[in-house]
Amino acid sequence: MLDKINYLFLFQNLIKEGNLKIIFKNIFSLTVDKNFIVLDIFNVKTIKELMSAMQIDKKENISVSNILSNIKNINDLMSKVSKIADTLVKNKKTFVLKYNGEDVLIVGYEAKGGIILKNIKIVNKLLLIKLLNEFRD
Repeated sequence: MLDKINYLFLFQNLIKEGNLKIIFKNIFSLTVDKNFIVLDIFNVKTIKELMSAMQIDKKENISVSNILSNIKNINDLMSKVSKIADTLVKNKKTFVLKYNGEDVLIVGYEAKGGIILKNIKIVNKLLLIKLLNEFRD
């Protein structure tokens, strides 16, 4: 998965000024600019349905439920996010996850995490847990 993130960086580097914003009304919005990727989630159920419908390679079985079922606990999740954060920092990029307009998680270059969660900032723990539970159900 980390090797596929590099394609996103190539795309991001084409942006010199301004941003690209994709909005699926009442489902999610995605904003990409030169240094930031902001994903704001509004409707988890519909996102799960879209992801299963858009599953490109059935053999890989990449689905939200499959990914989340492989995560054993919050520490396991943070370990996986930490690897992504390191890649983002190397490329001076930042990912912001929002839920219904509120910041939940900031990962990468602009994240001012603590000693344990380097390059990861959990802005709202309760919303993060709520979001993960909605994806898991």
